[in-house]
Amino acid sequence: MSELQQEMTELRNLVVSRPAPTASPGTGDRRNDTAAGGAHRERRQADLTPSFGDVYVRWGREQCGENAETVYSGVAGSGWFNHYGGGSDYQCLPLEGVEWNNPVSGFQHNSFMYGTEYRVNSAGYFSTDNMESIASPQDYDVPCSACHAAGRCAHVMIPARLSCPQGWSKEYSGYLMSSNHAHQSNKNFICVDGAPNLVPGSSANDNGAVLYLVEAACGSLPCGPYISGYELTCVVCTK
Repeated sequence: MSELQQEMTELRNLVVSRPAPTASPGTGDRRNDTAAGGAHRERRQADLTPSFGDVYVRWGREQCGENAETVYSGVAGSGWFNHYGGGSDYQCLPLEGVEWNNPVSGFQHNSFMYGTEYRVNSAGYFSTDNMESIASPQDYDVPCSACHAAGRCAHVMIPARLSCPQGWSKEYSGYLMSSNHAHQSNKNFICVDGAPNLVPGSSANDNGAVLYLVEAACGSLPCGPYISGYELTCVVCTK
């Protein structure tokens, strides 16, 4: 037998006699998530908690509800309703943990943030379930909450709908609201919860930014689905 053949025979015997590797308890295949013997490994609870999510503002409510984490609660703010300039969007301003950075007292910069009030003259639109027997939110400040929906990656506000498309989850629904068309300050449209909270002790008419129900005007809008004078609804959906 040649030296080469002898080396190959010894190598073959070594491979055959080597014991098969055994898996330690609890170890698993990282690619198919199976433990020794092919049994599926039980994941830790932390692995089941989504590490991502989507954030939206729930206008009219101080808490986000069961389906989302309340990041913070606050009140709606924006520019004065009859100023020509300033911001045009609504902001959710926190009530706790407000921080300043080298502030100077007095007004020097000519851009202001005011609170936001409801302008709804008649009862019957909003549910009174969360308004403590108050029939109408007229002149009350508008609460808000920043909401984190775990496991969601997108949200959409759909006007003129109270339900979400298939495959989407409803976060809340209500009425589309914005500023008065005759005001000098234009504001964006937001979806205000149909069962709002009211900020206690805020019923004084202090103006600031104001919210009106938005009505459809058919003609410029298609008159089939839209009816002039009807108040537009809205829904916020996540996926």
